[in-house]
Amino acid sequence: MKFRVAALCLVLVALPSQATERWKFDTKLAVTGDPVSGVYPHLDGAGRKHLAVTSQSVAAIWEDNRSGKPQVYVARKANDRDRFSTAMQVSRGEAYEPAIASLPQNRFVLAWEQDGAIHARILTDSGLGMPVELASMGASHVSLASFGERIFASWREQQNRLWFVKVAALSVTAAGKLGVESIVPVEVAGLETQVLFPSIAVNDAGLCVAWEDRRAGHTRLLVSQSPDQAQSFGEPQHLNEFLSNRNQYDQGNGVTRVSLAPFAQDEILAAWMDKRRGGLGYGIFAALGSDGGAIFGPNEKVHGEAGDRQPHYNPAVSGNPNGDFVVAWDDFRRGDSDIWLSAYNEDDEWSQDFSPAIASGAGEQSHPAIALDDQGRLHLLWMERGDIDAPGRLWYGRAMPR
Repeated sequence: MKFRVAALCLVLVALPSQATERWKFDTKLAVTGDPVSGVYPHLDGAGRKHLAVTSQSVAAIWEDNRSGKPQVYVARKANDRDRFSTAMQVSRGEAYEPAIASLPQNRFVLAWEQDGAIHARILTDSGLGMPVELASMGASHVSLASFGERIFASWREQQNRLWFVKVAALSVTAAGKLGVESIVPVEVAGLETQVLFPSIAVNDAGLCVAWEDRRAGHTRLLVSQSPDQAQSFGEPQHLNEFLSNRNQYDQGNGVTRVSLAPFAQDEILAAWMDKRRGGLGYGIFAALGSDGGAIFGPNEKVHGEAGDRQPHYNPAVSGNPNGDFVVAWDDFRRGDSDIWLSAYNEDDEWSQDFSPAIASGAGEQSHPAIALDDQGRLHLLWMERGDIDAPGRLWYGRAMPR
């Protein structure tokens, strides 16, 4: 398949055997202040799209309860600076699970759930634009993707007790405001069973959405592609391989929290948590899609043998137009939770797992979000806590390609 060719071309040049040989991390930078008792930041949005980069800056988005109830905040940093801006409050009401995507001219688009509705707004050098409501009551789990000036948002929505995955095409007006061009359901007929955590990606070949789906009586990952960028969608296809159907209580291998990212010109990387290893808990599995996600290859185990007997959590993915792609996650194989990375090696297989020193060691390092820029630099955002029940703070690190 052609996505194999794209990946192989890059790794022969840059990735001998381990992810660590591909990137060198700088010193970590604080995104939020020292931990405060009772304040808990969260990086739990659909598709884990909490970090975005432009050629001039990087921006991080999250939710925390510093005001006494959950609100969404954003902070940004110029690429030539070593300090993040003071966090700006993005939301009102009660807000959760934000997402962010980059735009040309050093701009970002932000989206989040607020009081059961979906909202979005633009962030520029001048500050935050006016918020726009994309969906009213009964909507949640928003995800974002951008392609040039085009912006796309996906979310789940319940109408008249039926569930839908919705996708909106957005644009920025001449006055710098966010406008809604269209909103369509991935499937016209709603479902009586839930859909959860849709993730979205877009590139030259079209737009791809993947989500958790329970119509079969157990959770499967379904994926649908739109060749015309959110005007119409193909019949949903299965993303995870079906590995169990022994009885009414054991109808699948357990999958959750899929994340999507484009790479090369028309390829899509998908990664998720998967319990096909039986009683060992979740593993991290992935699939590579060609033609903008119209066709996905076989499921592949991402983590190596060193982590085979441990559960793994919170996969995040990123790629860039040059063909680079990477998966991040967290696990407890060394006692405390650490951040781990893997990418393809020269044998067209997943590399040895690598845990960056800045995101490992004493305490709990978890919930990564990642972004690869056009120069191949890897940007990493994660949460750190003294222990699993302690208040946390957010850190950022950047790795230069070797």
